[in-house]
Amino acid sequence: MSWAVVARKDFQDARLSKTLWALSALFVLFAAGMAYIYAELPALGGEAGELSALGLMFFLAAPATLFVSITAVVVAAKSLAGERESGSMKLLLSYPHTRRDVVLGKVAGRAAVLALPIIVGFAVAAIVVLAKYATFTPVDYVVFVLLTVLYAFAYISLVVGLSATTGSGARATAMAIGLFVVLELLWDVVPLGALYLLEGRLVPIQEYPNWALFLSGLTPSAAYTTAMGAVLPESPNAVLGIGSGDVPFYLADWFGLVLLVAWAVVPVSLGYLRFRGADL
Repeated sequence: MSWAVVARKDFQDARLSKTLWALSALFVLFAAGMAYIYAELPALGGEAGELSALGLMFFLAAPATLFVSITAVVVAAKSLAGERESGSMKLLLSYPHTRRDVVLGKVAGRAAVLALPIIVGFAVAAIVVLAKYATFTPVDYVVFVLLTVLYAFAYISLVVGLSATTGSGARATAMAIGLFVVLELLWDVVPLGALYLLEGRLVPIQEYPNWALFLSGLTPSAAYTTAMGAVLPESPNAVLGIGSGDVPFYLADWFGLVLLVAWAVVPVSLGYLRFRGADL
């Protein structure tokens, strides 16, 4: 398993990043603080004994998506492009590693680096809540953590796929930042703009046709939120009836999992095809 060797070394190298450790520490502190606020505010946490892991999950989901997307850019933008630019990629490929091994190893190694602060941060958040209340439902919470790790893996794969398309670290970073801005900050404008072009007017979300709803939920973070409805029956999606009942399959909650897997596989596969034929 040559890719595992690459992943192990990549994990050891990436964890030395001071920026990564600063982001990880910030996330752990933030998760603990959010859990404390959740436990303290009656409007959010409810009365003692009523607090559940589900409520804490929904409280943490939005900041988790922001942390994952930003950290993925920091961790993975130069994963391949930086080594090509410095010339170390030639040294790496002088060992019995194929280019596919290198790409898979980079994805696995950087995903492990990102998964570590997620698991630690959410564990600390759970401890904070347990310190305030005697009852806690751990199974759903573990499922939520695993889903967040899948989301992190998808984002890392996406950024590594971008990094595989260029030999310039600066260009790879710029593309990753641009992708983050489009997917996380500007994407809501895309279905609205498409509808405006077709309808000639601004359309409220309540009137979105199915194709526009699908377009709206196409990003990794939206797919992550949708998938919560599939793995957590008491999610806000289930309560509001979103993604359930008589809806097209591409709007169903379970399709959010399909989209996450697609984000984890398709971009990095396309990046590998470009990287496979690149002149190093």
